Amino acid sequence: MLNKAGTLAGRFCTVCAVCFCTIILIQNIPGILSGQPLVVLLSLLAGCGLLALCLRYLRPFRGFAAVLFFVRFALALFFILWLDSQPVQDFSTMYTAAGQLAQGSHAYLDNIYFFNWAYQSAFVAYEALVMALFGHSLLPLQLLNATYLAGTNVLVYLIAKRFLPERAAMTVGILYAVYPAPLFLAGVLTNQHLSVFLLYSALYILLSKDLTPLRALNVGAIIALGNAMRPIGVILMLAAVLWLLIRALHRADWHCALHGAYVAISYFAVGTALSGLIVATGINPEGLSNNQPMWKFVVGLNQDSSGSWNRADYDTYLSLPTQEGHAAMTEAVKDRLSAGPVKLAGLAWRKSAVMWAGNEDLYWGFGHLDQEAPAVTFPVVLSWNSIQLLLGSLDKGIYLLAFALALAGLFLRLRSPKRCGRSLPLVLLLCGYYAVHLIVEVQSRYRYFLMPCVFLLAGIAISGFLSKKEKTVINL
Repeated sequence: MLNKAGTLAGRFCTVCAVCFCTIILIQNIPGILSGQPLVVLLSLLAGCGLLALCLRYLRPFRGFAAVLFFVRFALALFFILWLDSQPVQDFSTMYTAAGQLAQGSHAYLDNIYFFNWAYQSAFVAYEALVMALFGHSLLPLQLLNATYLAGTNVLVYLIAKRFLPERAAMTVGILYAVYPAPLFLAGVLTNQHLSVFLLYSALYILLSKDLTPLRALNVGAIIALGNAMRPIGVILMLAAVLWLLIRALHRADWHCALHGAYVAISYFAVGTALSGLIVATGINPEGLSNNQPMWKFVVGLNQDSSGSWNRADYDTYLSLPTQEGHAAMTEAVKDRLSAGPVKLAGLAWRKSAVMWAGNEDLYWGFGHLDQEAPAVTFPVVLSWNSIQLLLGSLDKGIYLLAFALALAGLFLRLRSPKRCGRSLPLVLLLCGYYAVHLIVEVQSRYRYFLMPCVFLLAGIAISGFLSKKEKTVINL
């Protein structure tokens, strides 16, 4: 009975993931047709061509991970030097605070931003440490961004090896290497780069062939550290714990359930310790707390803005004193949730389109540039605005290929008798991340965290292609 419950849970989650990927692909169609469909098609065909070449000619060799790292690092470095991106909005606020902290000043604490969202203090401390070691230039921080980007690419390959044949894992690594969206943020001082690297490092350990109690504790600790950089780690922690509980049911092996408990305990213990450290060192007396926890929900439930950031909510609620603002936002959330199932379903559909069907928002890396000035003069003259439209469409082709392959991989997973294997945490992660963003604020930049997971799921389809030519072992 318990075995059937575990199998059923794994199958149900996979069906949900199939539905989500299908919705995403459908929602992308109108935007493609109204944008630059030829460029998207050419990018998609180029991605398919690269996939075909990998399937036909790619063979395992020593040093592949190093080559992958170098290629992704070089691409990131190109965008860093080409764009010379400057900190804007929240990233500017954190960079300024880090500069003050590096000089021993806590003047940034006078900014209400670091009371409302004290959890940003961990990333400020990280930037301040880099500044103290290497000076206040943007370049050291940007070079570290490139390192994390390249490291994440290697992790995609290594994680794929946990449940896919070598050639399929290598192909996944190569496809992710040419996925451009994170590269547009290479020079941006976003906390996403470091957080994604840490969280996928934890996932790599989680999928170890032999998950020991010590490894489970390490998983929780690394997730907590990634969560301190950017508070999305709780989704991975829940996915990890849920997977281990499902495996415990499926295998009737309660050691898996204990490992889930170790992950959760370590996550909360390390998170609490990090918050205490922020307080003890005087970086922020509020620790890593969120003193405006309703803000993301207020924005995410705004029917007029389709769950996106908007000036009306900002001026209405964040201009109030903290306690009054919290009470007012709590009432706003209750009011917006009472809109009824039809309106809420419509909002969820529109939010999904905003989050998953729009082009990448290139403002963060390109916004400091004169949009009408020439970016390229040979062989044709293109303005920065035209370059952004072109890059967005090129990105969309690879993006669609990844989701199409992921959908195919999920269908293959449904046909596999091993429904609780090492690919299930990826399914849970996709479902959890997609579902959370039906409620909270959305923007296309937030796709960054999930895309390595999508490419890993795409690897299941790639291994299916390879299995027609050779005997392979897939631990789904």
